[in-house]
Amino acid sequence: MSSTTEQLLPDLDALPTTLPVEEDERDEENFTSGRFAFLKDAPAWLISTLIHVGILLALGLVSLTDPVRMVNVLSATATGEEGPEIEEFTIEQIDPGEMEVVEEVTEPVEMTESLEMAEPIEIDVPMDIAAIPLDVSDFASEMAPAAATLQTLASVQTSAMDSRSDQMKKKLLREYGGNSASEAAVTEALKWISLHQMRDGRWTFAHNLVCNNRCGNGCEEKRSTAFNGATAMALLPFLGAGQTHKSGDFQPIVRRGLQYLIRSGKPGVKSGLPVLDLSERDGNMYSHGLATIALSEAYAMTEDPTLAAPTQAALNYIVAAQCRDGGWRYAFQDGRGGDTSVVGWQIMALKSGYMGHLIIPPQTIQGSMRFLDKVQSNGGAWYGYAKPETQLRPATTAVGLLCRMYTGWDKNNKALQEGVKGLAKKGVLKNDIYYNYYAAQVLRQTGGPEWDAFNTQLRDWLVETQAQEGGAKGSWFFPSNHVSGAGRLCITSFATMILEVYYRHMPLYAEQTEEDEFPL
Repeated sequence: MSSTTEQLLPDLDALPTTLPVEEDERDEENFTSGRFAFLKDAPAWLISTLIHVGILLALGLVSLTDPVRMVNVLSATATGEEGPEIEEFTIEQIDPGEMEVVEEVTEPVEMTESLEMAEPIEIDVPMDIAAIPLDVSDFASEMAPAAATLQTLASVQTSAMDSRSDQMKKKLLREYGGNSASEAAVTEALKWISLHQMRDGRWTFAHNLVCNNRCGNGCEEKRSTAFNGATAMALLPFLGAGQTHKSGDFQPIVRRGLQYLIRSGKPGVKSGLPVLDLSERDGNMYSHGLATIALSEAYAMTEDPTLAAPTQAALNYIVAAQCRDGGWRYAFQDGRGGDTSVVGWQIMALKSGYMGHLIIPPQTIQGSMRFLDKVQSNGGAWYGYAKPETQLRPATTAVGLLCRMYTGWDKNNKALQEGVKGLAKKGVLKNDIYYNYYAAQVLRQTGGPEWDAFNTQLRDWLVETQAQEGGAKGSWFFPSNHVSGAGRLCITSFATMILEVYYRHMPLYAEQTEEDEFPL
């Protein structure tokens, strides 16, 4: 029973078993005169029955005053450049009594909740994820009808996340350049991350407050309240290693993290669609994109129906937040247009949702391609932040090229090949973990000697620099461009995901890949 219904219904145990004397006397007068006279000689059991039936009917009328509305699941067709034209596909999904309508432009809300800094505790019995907001009954099989989605469940014989299964991990690890040392480093990193989870399931970039400064190198103060972003960054390495809330050695850790993300999201409606806003102050659309990737990967890996509705709603928010130029930036429909860094996380989130067979409108992907056209240079081999560049900009170029791969560029595309040459020449940048993270994915997908050289240097350097002693054991920290001030948790997450690059996703350019680009 929902909390709204519980507030409307009276406490049945509190109802009096007999009427007060005064009311008994008035009722007797009513029975002996007028239209109630026929009840004068009625047996007591009949009168009691009529009274109770009346009470039940009254309660029924109260509970029916707040009907469940029908809300839309995302479906769109390509139109002009003003945004997606929505076609309604309705499913009973969200209790409107628990939903607020989000304004078309939202300002980040300052976090006022006090931060409970305590050491993590073990959980004997995993919490029931079905208790989180936006939970619905099992309708996952109905969420992607063939007429409304980009890919149907029937068209896929294996999951795009099968690369993270134990057997496939070993195969891909061997084929793409991982080794026992890199896998051991991943295991140690997951242990370190798990020890910095807070009691309510969240993580904070100010991880040093959780461990009482046993490992140091916390974040800048302004980043300490970006809980959604930190929680997503902490969860992604677990998911990348094949750990979920349903299987693996860290089930309670992953479960609590997913629960926190969904609880912390702000449900609402955009253009008649249910949305879940996971943006936050000091995290903005970065936090939302990261959190949506985590939810989408968890759903794609487990097909847990309790994750379907909140994940689709988070994807809907990305669709609604798209700027007029097809990109994304810090704010909802940011008037300045998109920037390549934020765009990368949103496209990865949409891709993860697509791999889970959730609904991604073609118009949104077409818009993102239009943005990439806007910021490209050198024939599409280079990418700038918000405008074209006259020379190679490593980080944004790596982001742009990976997005091009996921939106359909062939391996033999001349611009892609030229861009890969530029990244390979730039090599590993030990002062830029953000660039290394994206460049590793681009070069791993294209393969060849460029990947072999890049991987060997990056893999061995990360294995050698992982902390081996004290509270920091299993983590990394070094100054890095683009994520300056984010602290040890952020650097550790990026480093761990880089060492998982061999199996995080199926090869894009294998002869029979199960992870095709977005069909448009």
